[in-house]
Amino acid sequence: MMQNTAIERINLRASAEAKQIIEQAAQLIGTNLSAFMLNQSYEAALKIINQHQAWVLSNADRDALLDALESPQQPNTALRNLMALST
Repeated sequence: MMQNTAIERINLRASAEAKQIIEQAAQLIGTNLSAFMLNQSYEAALKIINQHQAWVLSNADRDALLDALESPQQPNTALRNLMALST
């Protein structure tokens, strides 16, 4: 969730068309332009960061994953029981 205390400033320029579209979208959800832009960019930034972090592995993690893929362990009883539930 986004922090409510605003202490930093963000400035940007936009075309008249972009501003009009963004204002219209903000009005449709009942918020102001600044709140809309901040919330939308914040959510997009979190999504990008989370997607990136989901795919970045340390060298040790990468090696462990590759080892597991190249030499998989035999399924144990718990895994067999779990897989039986899905059939």
